[in-house]
Amino acid sequence: MKKASRFAALLAAVMLFGSVAAMPALADDATSTPVPTATAEPTVTPAPTDNGQSAPNNSGSAYIIAQTVTDAAGGEITTIDRDSRFNLILRVADYGAYNNFIPADQISARINSSAFTFTGNAEVGQLYEETDANGAGYYSYVLLFRDVIYNGGGNSVPINLSYLNSTMAMQQLSVTLGQCVDEDPDTPNLMIRASSYGNEAVVAGTPFTLTLTLYATGGQENLNDVVISLTLPDGITMTSGSLSSYLGTMAPKSTRDVSFSLTPSAGFTGGVANITVNSVGTGADTNKAVTGMSTTISVPVSQPDRFELGQLELSDSITLGDSASVTLNFVNKGRDALSNLEATLSGDNLGADTTVQYIGNLNAGSSNSVDFDMTPTQEGTCNGTITLTYEDANGTLKTVSKDFSFSVQPAMDYGNSGDMDSNIDDMQPQQTGLPLWAYLAIGAAVIVVVVVIVVVVRKKKKAAALAKLEEGNDEDI
Repeated sequence: MKKASRFAALLAAVMLFGSVAAMPALADDATSTPVPTATAEPTVTPAPTDNGQSAPNNSGSAYIIAQTVTDAAGGEITTIDRDSRFNLILRVADYGAYNNFIPADQISARINSSAFTFTGNAEVGQLYEETDANGAGYYSYVLLFRDVIYNGGGNSVPINLSYLNSTMAMQQLSVTLGQCVDEDPDTPNLMIRASSYGNEAVVAGTPFTLTLTLYATGGQENLNDVVISLTLPDGITMTSGSLSSYLGTMAPKSTRDVSFSLTPSAGFTGGVANITVNSVGTGADTNKAVTGMSTTISVPVSQPDRFELGQLELSDSITLGDSASVTLNFVNKGRDALSNLEATLSGDNLGADTTVQYIGNLNAGSSNSVDFDMTPTQEGTCNGTITLTYEDANGTLKTVSKDFSFSVQPAMDYGNSGDMDSNIDDMQPQQTGLPLWAYLAIGAAVIVVVVVIVVVVRKKKKAAALAKLEEGNDEDI
């Protein structure tokens, strides 16, 4: 991998410091002069980032991601005796210096421990711009502490990392040197030589395997009853197995690999799981109890991205000249907020005046929607896509999209009046009930009946009048 090769090159390069004692400090021209090529390549003790992963994205943090100890000639040291001298070389991933544009000549690193004597500041190598698995940028550089004296009384090396002419807070780093032996150098010591948590980022709720390489330093006897164990932070549990592993006997300068299956809880929101590794053993001949270096492995843990798109709301077809609206619903089912959410409409013959909408942030458990209005100018099938881009909790830019289609039908032709009249006639409702002639016949019959009644009534009245008249005439006679 590209990062791994650069990482090896950086560490190998700084070995030249051990063989050329009179060489000027790297910090004198750190930003423009590359670290010189080494004549001997050391064996390093990498942090979990050796497998391609980088330290967690923390804009104000720095992490030690690799270390090695050499003698003045640049050779690797497996045992550091009391009052002995050595060179300590560290590789640092510095997010704060990257985000605040701090040059190498303004980076200061000092050892703050009575167990080690070192005067002045470390020499700072050239700054390399790197990008971690989450897409965050950081500076990668080497710190060289030349001619350190081991006084005994501990093997932890606290380091104060500060930034000159800057308001940035001082970083406190620490590295443990398992090579340090206070007494009885014939008995090997124990140290973690390498660690790995896989090639993929660790996601909350998903098991992962932590693999450790335990190293027994040089000595004249074996170590018996070697045990390696873990101390887990809150939210990290064993998937299976035990927190400790019995390795039995280890010879001097030998290594043993051991794996632990771990699972971060689904609700883990700490960002980084700091797992402490301890090791113990007993000298085979001297019965001396050996307590190995206590090492902290930092494993970045992220929440799963559960941003989901809903169904599209859109008509199957429209008439040419009409407008259509498409609506896309979405929801953030994750535990972290999403930021800088933006929607983009793309496609052919959509006729949309607005194709980009900035939505903003979407909190955990929230839902929202985006609408686009379209007025196609041609008949046929219209195909389009709504694309949503956003930044997750780690600052990584992500993209999701949804395709849609609808048809545009031809508009109705109002130019042919004859056809229109014919169509209108065809669309006349069918008549129901009696025909017109039946109504006319009924009306005529009614009229005839009325006439007959009138005639009869008149005849009766006339007859009555004549009878009365005749009766009057008879009385006159």
